[in-house]
Amino acid sequence: MTEKKDDPNEQQTFLSDHENLLNSINAKDETPADQPEAVEPVEETPEEQPEPVEKTPEIAVAEEEAPAVESPVIEEPAPETAPEPVEEPPVAESLPETRKPATTAGPNKLGGKKKKKKTPVQSQHSPQHEEQLKKQALEQTEVKEVLNFLLKYAKPALIAIIAVCAFFLVNSFFRNNRLNKDADADAALVQADSMKALQEVVDKYASTPSGPFALMSLARDKFQAGQIDEAEALYTRFTENHGRHELAAQAELNLIACKETKGQLDEAQALYGTFEKSHETSFLAPVALMNQARCLEALDRPEEARITYEDIGAKYPAWARPADAKLEVLLGKMK
Repeated sequence: MTEKKDDPNEQQTFLSDHENLLNSINAKDETPADQPEAVEPVEETPEEQPEPVEKTPEIAVAEEEAPAVESPVIEEPAPETAPEPVEEPPVAESLPETRKPATTAGPNKLGGKKKKKKTPVQSQHSPQHEEQLKKQALEQTEVKEVLNFLLKYAKPALIAIIAVCAFFLVNSFFRNNRLNKDADADAALVQADSMKALQEVVDKYASTPSGPFALMSLARDKFQAGQIDEAEALYTRFTENHGRHELAAQAELNLIACKETKGQLDEAQALYGTFEKSHETSFLAPVALMNQARCLEALDRPEEARITYEDIGAKYPAWARPADAKLEVLLGKMK
């Protein structure tokens, strides 16, 4: 029982020591969170707790006299006092917050430098970066291929393009000149009121569409003026130079008329017959037969002339009336 009386003093000293310890811990907790030195004594506090108990002589005597009671005396206040500094959440939670800027800003407390770790963002973007590099390499190869192609084929293609453009430019230039020349020739033909003016159009604009018309007009005027040889030469020039022209048949028939006018009746009547056979669909075919019959009458070949007039009425009904009139006159002469 005497041992139990001494226990309150021991507990009181133990509690006073713990109160001092708690006050020191609380004083350290009130320090700013930015100072990492205040955290270090928290780890050493469990080791320093039994020191005041060992120095007191009363605790030593109590341990020698009653060693079996030592455990219950120490265990009763321990659950009340010892867990308090360990279970304080502010100290434990504030430690990582205060140490984060120190570790990120500089080296460790131990003096070593932390190794830089790759963030997951960098590892995620590394395949994308590789794809971009591949795309850039592919684009560079494509550009090189295009440049090689241009160096190989650009010069011939450029020459061909220049040649085509030059062709079209020259063609358009001559075309415009031709159109302007044609317009001038048309105006000159309309204004030509004499053989001299027609001769100028023939000489200056022979290659224009107005050239053949000017030539035919000039030959007609020569024929009407009695210049048969000149008219015959102009008609011959027309048939040789403009054989496919729409006036080519008229020029050929007029050329035969020149021979008839010059007295070459036998040759003229044969040429009229040939012309009619080669131009049966032309409106000039019955005209050629009428001229042939006239030449036969002049050659005093009335029977051949009569047959020719009858053929005209049979083959070309539109010319039947004038042919019948000529035939009646011929039959009257034959009686």
